Amino acid sequence: MKTRKQGNAIVLTIPAKFGIEENIDYIAIKGDDDSITFIKKKANLFKTAFEDNRELEVGDGFPDDNPVGKEQL
Repeated sequence: MKTRKQGNAIVLTIPAKFGIEENIDYIAIKGDDDSITFIKKKANLFKTAFEDNRELEVGDGFPDDNPVGKEQL
């Protein structure tokens, strides 16, 4: 694969054999060695719950203990 300039952006064309669908948002992360990793962006669960007029529950496993140390102001 080879990059190309398109307007003010650098474009990397991904071959169809990778099976990437159209119009999917990804987050690009650049590593210390200049490698790039693409991670599929997930929906914001807070925004989705707000739009659907739902409340979020923390569920089982959420710590019930009292704070100790610097986290207590």
